[in-house]
Amino acid sequence: MGYITKLDAVNNMMLAAGESLVADLEEASGIDTGIAEFILEQTSLDYQLRGLANNKITRKLIPDSDGYIYLPMGDGDEDGLISARLLSDHYNDDAVQIVARILESVPPKLWNITDDTDKWNGSEEYYVEIIKKLKWENIDTQTQRSIMTSAMRHYQIATQGDGEADAFLAGQEGLFSAKARASDINAKRRNIFLNGEPTVRNAINRVPFTNDPSRFRFWRTS
Repeated sequence: MGYITKLDAVNNMMLAAGESLVADLEEASGIDTGIAEFILEQTSLDYQLRGLANNKITRKLIPDSDGYIYLPMGDGDEDGLISARLLSDHYNDDAVQIVARILESVPPKLWNITDDTDKWNGSEEYYVEIIKKLKWENIDTQTQRSIMTSAMRHYQIATQGDGEADAFLAGQEGLFSAKARASDINAKRRNIFLNGEPTVRNAINRVPFTNDPSRFRFWRTS
């Protein structure tokens, strides 16, 4: 869970525009907080569309007895699903590759765009990449800070339009965006040596087409 509350984020946005802080986000807080909340929500959505370490998952799904593939919603901490796409290759009777998206239902299902149907071949396994829409409080703190800083800039421009303030906020946005990306990369454990084609990893590890350590050209210490 993130350390920054939605109230803190909205107050930072209002402070960036030279406005007074608020004690809560109830309806009586005024129209300014409503605008700030809307911008914060849209900025959060834009950020999550990229796919983060804690909202992008891959699942092996099998159709039920009726041929439907229901998409997992998690443990109730998510607002919903942003996107879903097939990672595995599947073809219809005309040898056309199948493309899939989310069908809005309760619970959501996987929709076969190619054949315009929600029925799937029960004899196949489907690997699906899912991006979830996380609630604000379930986003990690580094990402919250990056989203908040971008929202501060957007809110200031929309309400005040101060060029000097925008220049300052642009620098802050770049700084915290870089920190958030670094944190996300670390959480995903990605680097140029551990990802990509298996042949590239084997070359880095000096593996001559085998997993037998006795055939390594050089021993690795880590």
